[in-house]
Amino acid sequence: MAQRRVLVADDDPVNLAGMCELLTHWGHDVTGAADGKMALKAAGSRRPDVAIVDLGLPDGDGLDVIRQLKADGMFVIAFSWNKAELAARAAGADAFVLKSNLDQLERLLREAAPRAGDAIDDPPGKKTA
Repeated sequence: MAQRRVLVADDDPVNLAGMCELLTHWGHDVTGAADGKMALKAAGSRRPDVAIVDLGLPDGDGLDVIRQLKADGMFVIAFSWNKAELAARAAGADAFVLKSNLDQLERLLREAAPRAGDAIDDPPGKKTA
């Protein structure tokens, strides 16, 4: 699986730590954010390929975060315990995964195109055709 820059936004510290650890184990470069404001700031500075966003963030709706990340052209996976797929898709999420379905999450990360066509291990400034 190609390594991705992945942003994870989840307000539950146990879920956030576990997800960051799992994604790092899968070989990704992971940044965690405990709320929407931190997620948007990290997205601006780290320029992740993929964002995994919990829908229940403490400083606003995860759907608002999805909308803002999608406006910046990011591949976004909505990640939740509840079945809010329709709302997540309406907000612009490229995919929806229940938190219990890590196999589906792994498959999506494997298939997600890197942002702007660059793999994380490409040298800075290198453009792929």
